[in-house]
Amino acid sequence: MSRSLFGCLEEVVGEPTQDQAKVALILEVARVESLVPNLSGRFGRPGSSRKSIARAFVVKAALNIPTTKDLIERLRVDTYLRRLCGFEGRVPSESTFSRAFECVANSGVLDKVHELAVQTHYKDAVVHHVSRDSTAIKVREQPVRKPKIEPKEPQKCGRKKNGEVRERTLQEIQCEQTWSESLNDLPKVCNFGVKKNSKGKQEFWIGYKGHADVGDGGVPLSFWTTSASLHDSQAAIPLMKMTASRVATIFYQLMDKAYWGELIYAQAQLLDQVAIIPAKNYDTKPAVPLDKAQKKRYENRTAVERFFADLKENHGGSNIRVKGWAKVHAHLMFGVLSIFALAQLRI
Repeated sequence: MSRSLFGCLEEVVGEPTQDQAKVALILEVARVESLVPNLSGRFGRPGSSRKSIARAFVVKAALNIPTTKDLIERLRVDTYLRRLCGFEGRVPSESTFSRAFECVANSGVLDKVHELAVQTHYKDAVVHHVSRDSTAIKVREQPVRKPKIEPKEPQKCGRKKNGEVRERTLQEIQCEQTWSESLNDLPKVCNFGVKKNSKGKQEFWIGYKGHADVGDGGVPLSFWTTSASLHDSQAAIPLMKMTASRVATIFYQLMDKAYWGELIYAQAQLLDQVAIIPAKNYDTKPAVPLDKAQKKRYENRTAVERFFADLKENHGGSNIRVKGWAKVHAHLMFGVLSIFALAQLRI
């Protein structure tokens, strides 16, 4: 007798549609409820299950549902999705969803869920190429303007004099820190950002910047959100360490010209990896072009560009209606978990 993957649920609500089956598989791989605590109040009305609400937000990202109100309406009419999330009886109100989302966002549990998922699937795996890049995250939020800073005297070039102490750069400090310490030191406020788009023109926006490490097949291995004004290279070393702590073996790091720098190359060598970055042109030192083999490997960097396009177009990356770094990052992480689960199903 043939058995269905969704046998128990089919007996109650019937055969699932294509979208419902996809959501069921995503929830099974993501397991977002594994680290989300439930309410444990002793008095008053029993609270709604935060595990079920967290699963519902994965459904929202997986089906690219624009608002929480639309998500609630979908759950009320779709018995299959409602049962998948774990709701017994009526669906909680929009305010209950909002409070639960804030709690999950402030706890940082989604980063731990992603870390656990990557370690579970890649603790003994080999990733040939890790592609790194950033993308603009536009939000409806008032930007924080930078305070005026008095200009400093430019650092002198050449050999240091006796007793002279020069200020260390951020990347030099990051080389000595753990990846979690480095990421927590990066700015997280909403501000103005500027970045060259694929056509070489400058693009301005208000909001944040998403940084990602994507493996072969478009699998998001690491993700972090910073202020829009942060330069891409300032997040490279923490991301390299984060991904290396999750994946058994990595051969190549693929990055664009914005990441070019001696410390990034040195960090890759410490991790027994090879960084492939097109060099920048300088007046005194012309750029050394990549050789034929490096150019061929560099073509794999389109994986991170496809990931960002998928996140924005199909998993809520362009429908951000929350404010504050924690909520914006959590909103994006639900989409990242959804893409990670789909990538595992394709593999």
